[in-house]
Amino acid sequence: MAGSKAVLYRAAFHGVVGAALLLMGGAAACAQDADLLDKAGSLIASRDYAAAYALLEPVESEHSGDPAYDMLFGLAAIDSGHVTRGVFALERVLAVQPDNANARAQIARAYFLLGEQEAARAEFRNVLDRQPPEDMARVINRYMSAIDKAQGLATTFSAYIEGTLGHDSNVNSATGVSSVAVPLFGGQIIIDLDRASRETSDNYMNLAGGVSLRTPLADRLTFFAGINASQRLNNHENEFEIGMLDANAGLSYRKYRDTYTVAAQATHLSLDKQIYRRTHGINAQWQRDINNKNQVNLFAQLSRLEYPDNDIRDADRYVAGGGWAHVFDGDLTPLLFISGYAGREETRDRRWDFLSNRLYGIRGGGQLMLKPKLVAFTTLGYEYRTHDEQEPLFLKDRIDRQWDLSLGLRYLPGYNWVIKPQLTYIRNESNIDLNDFDRYMVSVSVRREFNW
Repeated sequence: MAGSKAVLYRAAFHGVVGAALLLMGGAAACAQDADLLDKAGSLIASRDYAAAYALLEPVESEHSGDPAYDMLFGLAAIDSGHVTRGVFALERVLAVQPDNANARAQIARAYFLLGEQEAARAEFRNVLDRQPPEDMARVINRYMSAIDKAQGLATTFSAYIEGTLGHDSNVNSATGVSSVAVPLFGGQIIIDLDRASRETSDNYMNLAGGVSLRTPLADRLTFFAGINASQRLNNHENEFEIGMLDANAGLSYRKYRDTYTVAAQATHLSLDKQIYRRTHGINAQWQRDINNKNQVNLFAQLSRLEYPDNDIRDADRYVAGGGWAHVFDGDLTPLLFISGYAGREETRDRRWDFLSNRLYGIRGGGQLMLKPKLVAFTTLGYEYRTHDEQEPLFLKDRIDRQWDLSLGLRYLPGYNWVIKPQLTYIRNESNIDLNDFDRYMVSVSVRREFNW
């Protein structure tokens, strides 16, 4: 929420404070370095913040402590992605000019961008108490409204639509072999696999959309709900077209740095326009924001899986785990996350226990902000599954080791638009040939988001 709102408000905010910043830069330049500060002020006025930062950063040790320099450097740093450096510069301004409303408003905006919403609110309130110009007050009130929405203190609605074009090397997640050996009466027979049971590639289009809302019920308590749908359309392999309809609703309670969430979820998965699987369950999570750079969480999921046309696979699934995320300092604002989990899927009819399994997994990933509107990301996951009893046909306990890797870019060409090229690779290693496969998908998605 904070990131998208910041883009919306930035132009208006700079229009209010820009003239004051340039005047300060010009006044100080007479005493110190007119060319440097004049040039930096001109770059900021033209919104070339990266160039202004590159000009001012090498001389920080020389000019640090001069309010005119620190003000320009703080603004250039914030809007070129070096938000923490900008906060330090603005703190130096306030140390010698505690009544500087422009510096206080800018540091409040920096806190907002860093996700420190309570600190941002306090600084914005400080500026409003000093009765700033009407235009500045109007923009600050918009920030305050965004903070209220982010903290669940105001009702918000959001929606999205998304279209994807791609290629899938294995639309049916099937083995690449044409036949398998099946033990029978102490010997083996060879079974030839039909086309639907072998790896099949195709181009595809995917359409998706969803709506959601959040509304406060009481102090720190928020109700949320959402519905999402998607439909895949293959170019040729229509029998492997997957559709999804998902609905969720729950409560979120936030106290200081801790957020507690519980939600009910129902998902219907279709294959070739027919219901393939229904899932109903409850998710619970605890999340703690240790500081503005570290976050940890614990989660648990309980769900019931129902297969209308294959009820021997009906099962209950239990998963629990935890994770950690960290934002590093640096020009690219590196983000790293890692999580681990364990669980069990147990068939409801114990006669089919060879389908029951235990699972253990780990997942990690990260992102780099290459430019303010361009982010590179990756995720890597590994899951180990071991089944309870022998497969009747293959006379062995099935074991699967699955790897998945995603690489991609997120580009924001304009407000609430996202373009995402992505490569995904999946490798499932199984001791039963029929379940051994690999798969890659190359895709480009275009997404439009809406917020009220």
